[in-house]
Amino acid sequence: MSLSPSSPHTHARGVIRRLLLLPLAFVTLPLSASPWEDVSVGLFNDARAAFSGQADDAPESERRNLVFGEAVALLNVQPRTAANIEKAYGLFEKIREANPTDELGLNSRYLQGRIEQIHRPTPDVAKAEAIFAELVQAHPAHPVAQRARVKLAIIRLYANIEAAERRRRYDDMTSHARDLADPGAKVQMHLLLGAVARRFGFGYEQELAHMLAADQAGVVKRSIQISLLARIGDLARLTGKTDVARTYYTRFLEEFPRTDSRSTIEGYLADLN
Repeated sequence: MSLSPSSPHTHARGVIRRLLLLPLAFVTLPLSASPWEDVSVGLFNDARAAFSGQADDAPESERRNLVFGEAVALLNVQPRTAANIEKAYGLFEKIREANPTDELGLNSRYLQGRIEQIHRPTPDVAKAEAIFAELVQAHPAHPVAQRARVKLAIIRLYANIEAAERRRRYDDMTSHARDLADPGAKVQMHLLLGAVARRFGFGYEQELAHMLAADQAGVVKRSIQISLLARIGDLARLTGKTDVARTYYTRFLEEFPRTDSRSTIEGYLADLN
């Protein structure tokens, strides 16, 4: 399906990505963009009402899309209530009952996992883990499942477990990170593994490898790029990889010329040269 940059479908998908980091590459969304525009500016009550109202008269081919939009809006309505979260979960389940394996069905299951992980007043991490594992096992190559793999890694790496088991899980996830094809999931996974290496003392070399892999996968957000380039430069300097340190410190100065840490980076670069 080919979409122009200004189409309602493109706008809606961009809104959902920003709100929920969802891969909706081929989801067919409603023709009217106005509810998604409401979502993008935080008018979640208006968006929910619009989605619900349109669904009443929409043909069956569009109704699931509108129900999905209503559920997304419900997750963001303020103040968040247990009743709204439970209703959103039920709407996602209704979407899945119609087709659990199309784009809407898979995204709905992913969001059910996120509800269990972070949205409920009392998160059910075990249930979230089971949902993410189900997606990974059943649809390993799908972008939704690859993002679920990252959420699964967060749960399993930060669990209250013995140090040896955590390192085993980390090594296993490191070996499989290269298999991720979705760029966003790949970036997120390597950033996560680098953070775990740093937090649990697995060494600068381990952290550096993941930071470099994240950069190569293509970090889009500039707020992440600025810290990533500086961190790679620091790690390369600390591990004696002076050429790598020079490269990334130079990139940092070229891409972010106005930062508070500029003088520090310039000092490191002068020492290396």
